[in-house]
Amino acid sequence: MNIVEVKNKYCDSTIWNSVSPRKTDVVIASCYKSGTTLTQQIVNLLLNGDSDLRGYKSIHELSPWVEYNPDPTFASLEVKLNHIENLPESRFLKTHLPFDALPYNPETKYIYLVRDGRDVALSLYNAGGGYDPSLYEEEKVEETFPEFWDNWLETGRHLWPLWENILSWWRVKHLPNVLLVHYANLISDKPKEVERMAELLGVKMDAAKKDLVLQESSLEYMTENWEKFQSPGFLPKRFFGKGKNGRWKDLLPSEKIEKYEVFIVDKLGIECAKWVKDGGYLPGLIQQALDDAIEEAMTPE
Repeated sequence: MNIVEVKNKYCDSTIWNSVSPRKTDVVIASCYKSGTTLTQQIVNLLLNGDSDLRGYKSIHELSPWVEYNPDPTFASLEVKLNHIENLPESRFLKTHLPFDALPYNPETKYIYLVRDGRDVALSLYNAGGGYDPSLYEEEKVEETFPEFWDNWLETGRHLWPLWENILSWWRVKHLPNVLLVHYANLISDKPKEVERMAELLGVKMDAAKKDLVLQESSLEYMTENWEKFQSPGFLPKRFFGKGKNGRWKDLLPSEKIEKYEVFIVDKLGIECAKWVKDGGYLPGLIQQALDDAIEEAMTPE
């Protein structure tokens, strides 16, 4: 059962209690706007070897957002739960819940995506113009980004707060079945992050499979094939942004950036805040990275 219940106009965490866990399950998690759909496609390619999506029309049918209710992808919650129950092995399910709102299964593999809050906020702001007004009329964003930022920073408006979500997953980063991935790493060194995901999932990759994963999870490929990947509730071809970080630098005044630097330390603690802001290796994984580099340097070509 869930330890913490989350219920709002988009999510009902108790829906997870109706999902029977399997030994092969994978859960892909983020707060939002942190590379969830990209990671769903990477995991699909690792597990299934192609972008056929096991015959489903979209990644969101193959990898449903479990607690999303009502979900426009499915006619009803009953239909959705039956769909999840009948998904082929290995299931990879999506969530935007904090860790302690999920029923934990030690055999499930969890991948959690993190992104600098400034990039998350700008991505969310830009997404506001792409919502289908028949579904999200009240979410239309009309203010400037600095105004949006002020309303979002503490409350997460129009969605939910970022910081408690990140912290809940940070606290369990030591678990062997939990992998935390920073979006900055994912776009700057995707081959390394794909290898880390493959290792977690127990998937062996040769050079051909690795090339396939990198190619068919590229922004170019996913944008060109947007029908397979666009989240429900968006207007056609309006879901994907530029996939870049740091564009907030020309939009937020220095005093707001300085406030953010202090704010996230207060919310997350020094160690977590630094990683969320800068990316790179998690504390505790630095020595592993050095060991890997030494081993690679000593391996004869």
